Amino acid sequence: MDTKLKVPLLERLTQRRTPESAGDGGLNRCLGIFDLVNSGFSIVVGAGIFVITPVLTANTTGPAVTISYLIAGLAALVSALTYAELASRFAGIGSAYLYVYYVLGELAAGVIGISMLIEWMIGLASLIKSLSIYADQLILNGTIIAWEGKNLAVEVPYMTKYVDLFALLILLLCGGLNLWGVKETVVVSAICNVVVMASLILIIVMGFVKGSTDNWFRVVPEDADHGTGGYFPYGATGVFTGASLAYFSYGGFDAIACLGCEARNPQKDIPISMVLTFGLIMSLYMAVCGAITYVAPYYTLTHEAGMALAFASVPWVVKVVSVGAILATATGSFASVLATSRVVFGMAQDGIMYKKLTYVSSTQVPVVAIIISLILPALGIILLDIEELVMMNSGGSLICFCLTNICVIVGRYQPPHTESKGVYTAAEKQAILATLTFWACSLASCACFKNIGSIITALSTGLFFLLLGVIILCFMRLKLKEVWEPCTFKCPLVPWLPAAGVLVNSSLMVSLPLMTWARVGVCLCLGLTSYATYGVYNSNITVDKMQGDFNYSGDSERMSIRSVNSPYTDTDKLVDNEF
Repeated sequence: MDTKLKVPLLERLTQRRTPESAGDGGLNRCLGIFDLVNSGFSIVVGAGIFVITPVLTANTTGPAVTISYLIAGLAALVSALTYAELASRFAGIGSAYLYVYYVLGELAAGVIGISMLIEWMIGLASLIKSLSIYADQLILNGTIIAWEGKNLAVEVPYMTKYVDLFALLILLLCGGLNLWGVKETVVVSAICNVVVMASLILIIVMGFVKGSTDNWFRVVPEDADHGTGGYFPYGATGVFTGASLAYFSYGGFDAIACLGCEARNPQKDIPISMVLTFGLIMSLYMAVCGAITYVAPYYTLTHEAGMALAFASVPWVVKVVSVGAILATATGSFASVLATSRVVFGMAQDGIMYKKLTYVSSTQVPVVAIIISLILPALGIILLDIEELVMMNSGGSLICFCLTNICVIVGRYQPPHTESKGVYTAAEKQAILATLTFWACSLASCACFKNIGSIITALSTGLFFLLLGVIILCFMRLKLKEVWEPCTFKCPLVPWLPAAGVLVNSSLMVSLPLMTWARVGVCLCLGLTSYATYGVYNSNITVDKMQGDFNYSGDSERMSIRSVNSPYTDTDKLVDNEF
């Protein structure tokens, strides 16, 4: 008798990971809280504070950039709290991919896994390009960029202006460091971060010592392109526009969750590390922004290296800040390769991607996953300029943040996996439907508000969708009963706080250009094609169902067939109810 069970396609797409189907991957559990905070600090600080902040200050916010970072930090804190709760509940490798696999099922996990790869790989390419620009401008006076612009020019719309071979070399060096080993990578990053932290503290101290309140309140620009001067040269609009741009400078804290299979005590250490990292980064961002606008007129910070050039009157400070900027971007690149490769490894380990990507060397390093993690960034460096890379990175991260907020809401109605065996309860199904509908309403509402202009119907339509989403949440909150499951950290004010996170992220999603979403869509389609041709047939859960040991029960006309080693599914439950 053929004991293979044919698993229906719908069941394959919605089946969920359970503790029984999880593995540790054979990686080295050597990271403590300090190592995790160090990795998170490395990837967040990078280009965000040293490259984006000066240009953002000069062109969008002025001295009020501090308020923009405060608003953006509070918005990003919502996603950080949801990540912390999910990390405390679910152990394993893969970060948001893992959490969605546990809560929403295999297809949703595939979508968010591909979105994370877009986020991390494209983000890595933008970091590497920032590093090459910063190093060349501040150390070699633009020699390399000038040569590449002359000899390797590219004249294609929406593409890079030149092929950056210097950036490709840096990318290979980052990959080589990660192949050395995770602990070695973290140690090198920690050494670099000491210099980065010292340079940031120097900026704060020297900025407030050498600066003047005139730069905050009395400076008037020499041209009409940089606002009206004072603390709010671009008005309230500039502050909120700056907040939407500054929001992405907080991206990367979720890299900590990618190291779940290399943390000593992941369900305790990862939430603590996330909260510590976010608090440290938010404090530093606000202090540095205040200092940099205190020491130099905001409209002079137009250069990508403006953070260092603000101290042009003190040459030794320029050198220290320049070294800190280069090392910050470098450590961010190291950490990006580390996080990306772990997502690739986690998806391959689950059978969503090709199993050969799980090869681990004798030093417990996922070699093939690291090499794969360098391919898309290399293409990004060759084909796209830094602005397009940053926008694509934003698109991937916004999809991830929305789905993790949804997972926290749905997870509150999910019984422990040891009891549910992967079966969707009625409450979970209703919660999933309600939260996905709320997300759709949020997108529709934000799209209406964005295009409002003077059209009253756009305002009324946007308010209608927003009210509809709130009513759906209220209905879910009143009708469904939460399942209490103790964990080391819980996000407060659920479902309202995660719902606010979905709304904020939706507003940022509709603000990105259509061309950016077209590129993200192409990457998603390519990734889902890989899942459709391989993962849907070879995921661990599907293989266990089809090839496990089977128990047979019932009479000669009806039999209940179930794999002893596979999760208990909706199909199993329906079959059992027939007997």
